[in-house]
Amino acid sequence: MLSRPLFLAFLCAAAVQAHPQIDVLYATDPSTSMLRSTGYIRGYEGHIDVLETYHLMDPNVTTALCMDTQQTPTYSSMYPMLTAKPGDNITATYLENGHVTADVLAPDERPHPGNYSWLWGGAPNLELTNVAQMFDVNNLLAGPFNFDDGKCAVAAGNEFGGDRVASPCVSTFYLPDDLETGIYNIVWAWHFPKIPPCTAGAPVEFYTSCADIYVDAS
Repeated sequence: MLSRPLFLAFLCAAAVQAHPQIDVLYATDPSTSMLRSTGYIRGYEGHIDVLETYHLMDPNVTTALCMDTQQTPTYSSMYPMLTAKPGDNITATYLENGHVTADVLAPDERPHPGNYSWLWGGAPNLELTNVAQMFDVNNLLAGPFNFDDGKCAVAAGNEFGGDRVASPCVSTFYLPDDLETGIYNIVWAWHFPKIPPCTAGAPVEFYTSCADIYVDAS
């Protein structure tokens, strides 16, 4: 039987055609640009696609918005929950995995990176649990944003990457400045239009990453 480290290495090697997930989140004081804290998504064990990437293909309104391992706030000392103050700048990183610089998709033989949004319950300890809540505009925290941040690339020299160097994509938004102390559930939801929506029979395809922010309003 493979040891857990070898098993995880095997999973990483097997997931070459991977899809994105949020990896790291940062909270920064907007008045000083000083880093306040670093945090991760729920259940994070170190970029392991098959354990942390959640694919929603043609979901219905009752489909779970978070994967099984991200339906409760689970963190570790190595990969803690993000902490922040009201009004902080939140930055998150994800890998484009070729969806910006390498995909060759019909009908135009180019990437279709799509858009993503940040969702939340809007109050401490209020969870978003299903796809119906994803489409509720009252749960929109920030976005929608272009999946392509204009700089990221899986590697240098990709067909559609131009002169970009290998670097993760960066997402940034601000927390409202009137938040009360508590834990806020947030969800990164990426709509991947692999097949253009205007195409007959085109599926609806989403990926999500679920996380939490402990906001200290004191």
